[in-house]
Amino acid sequence: MEIVIIPKLSRGFKFTVRPYVVCLLALLWLGITLYSFFVITREIDYNFVKADNKVMKAKLAMIAEELSNNRKYLKLARDTDKQMRQMLGMKGGKFINMPGGFDDAKEERRITFSSIFSKESKDINEQEINEVFKETTAAAEEQLASFQEIAWFYTNQKNSSNAKPSIKPAKDYRVTSSFGYRLNPFPSYHYGMDLAGKANSPIYVTADGVVRQTGWALGYGQAVLVDHSFGYSTLYGHLADIRVKKGDRVKRGQVIASMGTTGRSTGVHLHYEVWKDGTPVNPKDYL
Repeated sequence: MEIVIIPKLSRGFKFTVRPYVVCLLALLWLGITLYSFFVITREIDYNFVKADNKVMKAKLAMIAEELSNNRKYLKLARDTDKQMRQMLGMKGGKFINMPGGFDDAKEERRITFSSIFSKESKDINEQEINEVFKETTAAAEEQLASFQEIAWFYTNQKNSSNAKPSIKPAKDYRVTSSFGYRLNPFPSYHYGMDLAGKANSPIYVTADGVVRQTGWALGYGQAVLVDHSFGYSTLYGHLADIRVKKGDRVKRGQVIASMGTTGRSTGVHLHYEVWKDGTPVNPKDYL
């Protein structure tokens, strides 16, 4: 290959270039171009990765802060839990009466969120992150179960209060026979109280419950037996007029009968018994 160069003001000259030299020059130019492209692209990629890392680090920092706040709320919930239990007088249970320092030791075992998420994204261990979320989820579920236990206790305590006999079964009465031993005419044990009053005066059920039996009962005449649950039951004897039937649900203060003198009786009165866990107790303690 010949190349001729003719300047404007001088005599021209020529030189010969071999084809393989042209190819080498072309390859050299192509290599320089590709390397330049590679360097530029790598720099761009590095900048993008660097920017992505900053964004990722910022996001992880936000997650760490949010999880830390959640732990603060969980601690507040635990403190509230303890206060509620103290106010309700709860004893025993799965989530209380822990050995001293239990919560502190458990807290030390928890993974520190900030120490994990402050690492470079490439150094973050996926297993550590999973442990963080497992710890948080477990703590939240445990606290939820504890609050459910408190709610159950409060509901049952309220129901227990409604089930406990706590009002007088009649008005304007006088006690003619108390609970315990008496002469009738021979010494015998009296399992209730006899309250004398006006004929057909109303008889009130003394706690919420379900009527278990009504009708004639040996020694009691016309009688009503009410099951109040939580171990309580009451019996009303010598009635004149029964206004409930077996299976009825009754509320404290509801009229269930009227005072009479049916059965073995020497006058108009109510024979009233209170039973707790299958044992007769003194009704005087429940008036």
